[in-house]
Amino acid sequence: MFAPISRPARMKGLTLIELMISLVLGMVLVGGVLVVFLGSQTSYKTSDNLSKMQDSARISFALISHEIREAAGTGCGNGSRLDNAISKRNESILNAAQATTPAWWSVMGNGVMGYDAGTASPAIAIGTGTTQRVSTTDAIQLTGAYGAGFSIDAHSNTGYSFTLNTATSGLNANDVLIACDYKQSTVFNASSVAGKTVTYAAGAGSARNCGIALGYDADNNCSTTAYKYDSLVARLYRFGASTWYIGNGTNGRPSLYRVFLNGNPEEIATGVTDMQIQYLQNGNTAYVDAASVTDWSAVISVRLTLNFEGLDKNIATGGTGDRRISTVATSTIMLRNRTP
Repeated sequence: MFAPISRPARMKGLTLIELMISLVLGMVLVGGVLVVFLGSQTSYKTSDNLSKMQDSARISFALISHEIREAAGTGCGNGSRLDNAISKRNESILNAAQATTPAWWSVMGNGVMGYDAGTASPAIAIGTGTTQRVSTTDAIQLTGAYGAGFSIDAHSNTGYSFTLNTATSGLNANDVLIACDYKQSTVFNASSVAGKTVTYAAGAGSARNCGIALGYDADNNCSTTAYKYDSLVARLYRFGASTWYIGNGTNGRPSLYRVFLNGNPEEIATGVTDMQIQYLQNGNTAYVDAASVTDWSAVISVRLTLNFEGLDKNIATGGTGDRRISTVATSTIMLRNRTP
């Protein structure tokens, strides 16, 4: 007998239509994953930019508000004294204060001074270079005593020294200080600090002293009038003079900057693109720009508006240009030393 002949089974596989359907479904799946990934990336960048903007806002307002509140104070409340039409008896024996136009950081001056957009300030030039001020933004200059201060137990106007109530003041030689009592105040350079004793002497250099007499000079000359501070009420503080402005940052974007005394600009917060400032004078009801202030010694409040911008492009869902996310915040700060 013959065995039956077996036939080979028909070979099976994907048709072209089935293959195309599979490819389409795979592309849809990959596209969905890609959309989720891009959405997550955008969400992360948005959250990261918002977080950094909040940090910049917190740092900016905390630091500049503190200095505005403390501006125009000597530490002893003698700012309202009138003497021959001079509203303040503040002497500075720093060499930089003896010029016809004293260096902005070397004198108490008005305590607060504003500069509208396009108006030059003595602390920093307007320009396009790194750290230079952006021309469309305002700037503010602040001077005064800052910190807790120290009681003066004794003052020798012949030994040219102050004796403080503590040996751990944290003061150092060449610090710029301000001594005050109920009659006057004097800005000077500390020649040495040893324990409780702070001495002062004449020396060369803009931040050194032109002499050793601390008495008030109405003509703004280097004083030759000796003055002994009353140890019952006298106090000693660090003296601060700062200018805040929007400058060209190190990353190519605008930042909030601060110049302190005769030092170099410090980049305080990145992503701060604009600063607009208005001022309220005592007796007025409206805040005005710097150009409309008639008496800087009468300014009692400052209204500060800052613009913040994210670092990354193409995050904002609307608008044109580079589509960075941005926000605007405003704060009103009273000058404590001029509050009734």
